[in-house]
Amino acid sequence: MLKHYIIIAIRNFFKYKLQTVISIAGLAIGLVCFAYGINWLKYETSYDGFYPRSKQIYMLYGVDKQTGKKTEQLPLILARRLKQEFPEVIETTQIYGKYGSDFSYNEKRVPNPDEIFIDENFFSFFPRKVICGRQDNILQSLNDIAITRSFAVKLFGTPEKAQDQVLSNAYEKSLRIVSVLEDTPDNSMFAGEAFELDRHARKAEQEIPEANQWMYLNTKIYLLLDKNTHIDAFEKKITDYTSTHKYNETIFLKLIPITDVRHTFGTELSFNLTYIRTFAITGFLLLLCVFFNFINLQINRTYIRIREMKLRSAIGAGKKDMICLLLLEYSLMIFIATLLAWSLMEVTSPLFRHVFHTAIGNKDLYADMIKISLFSWIITILISLPLSLRFIRTSQLLVSGGVAPHRKSWFRKIAMTAQLGICVFFLMCAFILLKQTSLMKNKNLGFEKEGLIQITMLNDDREGTAHEIVSLPIVKELVIASFFSIMHEPFSLTEVEWEGKGPNTKVNFHILEVSKNFLSTFQIPLLKGRGLEDTDLVKGTRRLMSSKALINEEAARIMGYTDPIGKKLSFWNNQQQDVEIVGLVKDFQSTSLRNPILPVIIILNPSQWRSYFYYAKVNPGNEENAIKAIRNAYKKHAFPHDQQPEITTVNDVLKELSRSEDASLQLFSLLAILCTLISIFGLYSISSGNIAQRRKEVAVRKVMGATSRAIISMFVREYLSIALIANLVALPLAWLFMHGWLEQYPYRISIHLWMYITILLLTIILIISTVLYQTLKASETNPAEVIKSE
Repeated sequence: MLKHYIIIAIRNFFKYKLQTVISIAGLAIGLVCFAYGINWLKYETSYDGFYPRSKQIYMLYGVDKQTGKKTEQLPLILARRLKQEFPEVIETTQIYGKYGSDFSYNEKRVPNPDEIFIDENFFSFFPRKVICGRQDNILQSLNDIAITRSFAVKLFGTPEKAQDQVLSNAYEKSLRIVSVLEDTPDNSMFAGEAFELDRHARKAEQEIPEANQWMYLNTKIYLLLDKNTHIDAFEKKITDYTSTHKYNETIFLKLIPITDVRHTFGTELSFNLTYIRTFAITGFLLLLCVFFNFINLQINRTYIRIREMKLRSAIGAGKKDMICLLLLEYSLMIFIATLLAWSLMEVTSPLFRHVFHTAIGNKDLYADMIKISLFSWIITILISLPLSLRFIRTSQLLVSGGVAPHRKSWFRKIAMTAQLGICVFFLMCAFILLKQTSLMKNKNLGFEKEGLIQITMLNDDREGTAHEIVSLPIVKELVIASFFSIMHEPFSLTEVEWEGKGPNTKVNFHILEVSKNFLSTFQIPLLKGRGLEDTDLVKGTRRLMSSKALINEEAARIMGYTDPIGKKLSFWNNQQQDVEIVGLVKDFQSTSLRNPILPVIIILNPSQWRSYFYYAKVNPGNEENAIKAIRNAYKKHAFPHDQQPEITTVNDVLKELSRSEDASLQLFSLLAILCTLISIFGLYSISSGNIAQRRKEVAVRKVMGATSRAIISMFVREYLSIALIANLVALPLAWLFMHGWLEQYPYRISIHLWMYITILLLTIILIISTVLYQTLKASETNPAEVIKSE
């Protein structure tokens, strides 16, 4: 019997080819998108959640009271005090500032490996599998070092050969490898090649008076709390701890679970948690859309088969047999859709991992695919069963001579409205994203980005390389820029003093240390005063420093100066620095467009050729040739151990910073297209079946005097009402969703009424175009032929 049912189901699949293809393909695409979205969200929120006591581990961070800026770096003394004074704190561990240096072993040199400076408790908080060497209390002295498997293989060939070998770096000539650890998992924030006990912060702690230690922010602090600790209550206890005791009155303290650290402080990530949640939500909405389409098509196809069911009932088929046949067909289609989804996932998963910088395993994807498919099957059965029972009863009444109950189309209308509403939601979101992305790409940044190339150099002979680049005929200018690079969250200073500053005023200033040709190369207009000159450099306590500065209009506005020329500024820049303002420049975007224009202080770079970032100016259109020439110039001065420079155009830097926005636009556009196509094909198929079932009704109306225009109007009004309801529900939801999304941008579009009207008209055109042909065909049919055939 089962074999017989399967054969009948397959025959019906081929008989109703269009509906079958739309149903299976749509459901498969929905399953894949939702599986990717939910797994990506789970993966990103599971960072460092695999450690045994991860639920008890929290990171302590500070929030500046004036600016609201979060900081991971806190005073080391704070960790000591919290453990002493709060019983909720079982233990603390610290990660100290990175002091990168090259490693050497015999004649082999490893440039600037990823080294993490920790304390003795680190591996009790975040245990690692030890491949060989010391298993417990891994780091016991300042001469101990632990390295990862990949670092050991790179340097020694195997982990076993690395055991007890001695390395050296700029800070220690004798570092003995006491343990080789398994590589850090992909979903961990503690990815490093080498682990060493810190000596710098501890030494500073001993040398600095206790009162000053509270202002020395250089340590990430992690707390292991008692499992019975009420987190909110404990956080309230420590929030004002530093200010209440007058240790540091500029910050208050907050706690964050270890699993939330990545996206709380990951401002430079290509895809933040908001985007990932959006991806998961949109995947779910797409799944809902195709699911409604799937159910609607199957129910519609079932009612088209009324004659088949009447015949089966007439020859003795029972209600149970026909129900089993219908449910088997639904189940078989979901099974085929799942197999197709697996195939799509197998093909697209490498691309997904590459594009979205994630490392989700196939095992997790397939496991969730099974769960989602099973859930879809259960929901399908629960919805289809009562409708199928009603349909079978209708068939049996007609066979026995009874009167069939009037079939209301409430479910069909609800499903079509929901499906179309999701389609409208995606269309509106994609439209708003397109306008916002266009605004950001065409925004005047205040400087000339065309022909500008950013060079990041970490090699030893930067001076020789820079002179070589300057000598290239294709390079017009070369700017020394120290650590200045356009990014989401630049380094900024709040402790800037000026005449007339209020006692509670705290503002984040962006400090740029650049060469004197910065303004001319970037083509930033000088509004008042003069530019920077070599003579502005004077000898400081530690090194040369700039005695003059330029500020932008935003900085002048904050300081309250209409004419800032001659005014004095004071700030800490590795040493106390007092400067005189000699020029006012026009505002320009020194960070990504996720930030407003910051107040900028521009000073002369005293280190000359020891900078990390350089900017070369070439003629627009020559960027690719210039990059090749710069790479060749670099090779002339490179040592074997030097890292390759990162050379890219400023346009590409800006494009990378807007990657999340571009990906959002592509995502919503793709989903809008998919939803629209699925909705149109589904609507066409359903309207065809619906009109075919109502042939007798149309014929009777024509016999009674109804015109073709009246019949067309009847069908069009029915589908237009569905379109209007879908828009009335979906457009406000799209506004609410996108209004919240746009809030993260200081430069954002306004959502106008014409945008809603555009989407509404587009939807109406799509609906009319889809059903018009069927209604025209039905209205022109000869009623006599229809009545005779019924």
